[in-house]
Amino acid sequence: VLTSRLFVLVASTAIAGLGALGVWLLSPFIENYYVVPFILGLICMPMIAMSDLLQGLARANSWALFALAPTYLVRPVLILALMALMLLVGFAPDARTAIFASIAAAYATTLGQLIGITARMNRNISAGPMKVHFAQWFLVSLPIFLVEGFFFLLTNADVLMVGAYMAPNDVAVYFATVKTLALVHFVYFAVKAGVAQRYAQFTHGEPEKLAAFARETVSWTFWPSLLMALLVLVLGEPMLSLFGPEFVAGYPLLFLLVFGVVARAAVGPCESLLTMSGNQNICAAVYAITLAFNIGLNLVLIPLFGLWGAAMATA
Repeated sequence: VLTSRLFVLVASTAIAGLGALGVWLLSPFIENYYVVPFILGLICMPMIAMSDLLQGLARANSWALFALAPTYLVRPVLILALMALMLLVGFAPDARTAIFASIAAAYATTLGQLIGITARMNRNISAGPMKVHFAQWFLVSLPIFLVEGFFFLLTNADVLMVGAYMAPNDVAVYFATVKTLALVHFVYFAVKAGVAQRYAQFTHGEPEKLAAFARETVSWTFWPSLLMALLVLVLGEPMLSLFGPEFVAGYPLLFLLVFGVVARAAVGPCESLLTMSGNQNICAAVYAITLAFNIGLNLVLIPLFGLWGAAMATA
């Protein structure tokens, strides 16, 4: 546990430092108003990475409150509170102020999460000799790292490709439309957050229970996702209008995009099943192929069909 924390902290700090150096070296080619927010945002990276590690430790021990509350409840509320306080004392309402609030909230939340989880683990795990199987750990964790990286790129590739080919107004409409589907994605995330440790438990000597539980998780994921998808289609137009009247133009895209989300829900949290059962290499390969396929489709379809092309490629 200690080694994993040190590794994550050192690696994320090094990557953040290299990223800041890259932004500084490329600053002549980047708009001035992006440079400082980029560098300030990279300061958050070590704490965000540490928070992800702590979330994994808490999930593995079924400590749902310590796993999810700091990231999804405490930190957003703290960012809003700090932002409001900074505006009251005279800070400008700009990106720099928002990032300062985010940095403070990220560090405060992660440190609190670290203290809470460490105290619990010290009570449950007795001290003993420390032996680190780094090579074995690295071989297992690298494919999982690639899975998470490919998935992140996959969920953002369409927006980036739209930005490369189309006007900023079109990017804004597409981005708002895609993010409206977050209500549907939430079901998938909620199930995934609760089943990974059960997959790992049943993998060791209980294949029948694993198969039965996997089938159950598909039902838990698919039917609520389908219900939420229908709800989003009903409420999508007024939801998009909250961003502004011009964003309603993205509403027809929801009917196409929602098919992809529901199709994904139809197989349940399969990447967690593959990862927890020792098949993380297969999962990484599938995501790599899917990402390449998605980028290729975007390259072909966006110039031909615009936002509809991006929606078709993503779905």
